[in-house]
Amino acid sequence: MTADQRPVLVFDINETLSDTGPLHGVFEELGLPGPLAQTWLSGVLREGFALAVHGESQPFAVLGEAVARFLFAVHAPDREVEEAVRHVREGMQRLPVHPDVAPGIATLAEAGFRIVAFTNGSEATAEGLLERGGVRQHFEHVLSADDAPCWKPAPEAYAWASGVWGLPLERALMIAASPWDLHGAARAGMRTAWTDRHGAPWPGYARTPDLRVSGVRELAARLCGDAVGLRA
Repeated sequence: MTADQRPVLVFDINETLSDTGPLHGVFEELGLPGPLAQTWLSGVLREGFALAVHGESQPFAVLGEAVARFLFAVHAPDREVEEAVRHVREGMQRLPVHPDVAPGIATLAEAGFRIVAFTNGSEATAEGLLERGGVRQHFEHVLSADDAPCWKPAPEAYAWASGVWGLPLERALMIAASPWDLHGAARAGMRTAWTDRHGAPWPGYARTPDLRVSGVRELAARLCGDAVGLRA
């Protein structure tokens, strides 16, 4: 695969590069069950998607705080609600990358791939994650849907992002842990790669990804070996 044949690699952030597992501990520190972290995160996405249906958008932080307040009205934390909301927000800002991210991204960068991040979260949170993970220097752009017309998986979000990286959607590979993100990207015209870290079944209603890998290290091995022939 020559340099001009390589797709732009577009990485989602939450759960794809970031390890959200520590959020369970964040909720436990509030005297709440750890799995409420996933309830909260899913709720934030639900609200963002609902707004996107109407062509509207709000920053992840705004929705995150609103969903946390709603959740804490049902499941009372062991401290004042606003303090608990701040605790969750700060927990999101401290998440680490998965262990395979740094070596995988470095391999892709050394091979000459253009690398972009595109998240529904905030740019600042994504920047912080990549800096902590030691990979920020390999990313050409760190894009947030805060600056797009609406959140992924709306087609307008991917179209906006492609205008920033400067190539058509067909010349990009969306890499994500979430099937909804990959389905949206595929519908918009992108090729897709699923980072399936848990051996989960792919949902049959979504468009099948072009590539399925266990993480970023395997993704790098596959792409650098041209194992799937993802050519522009």
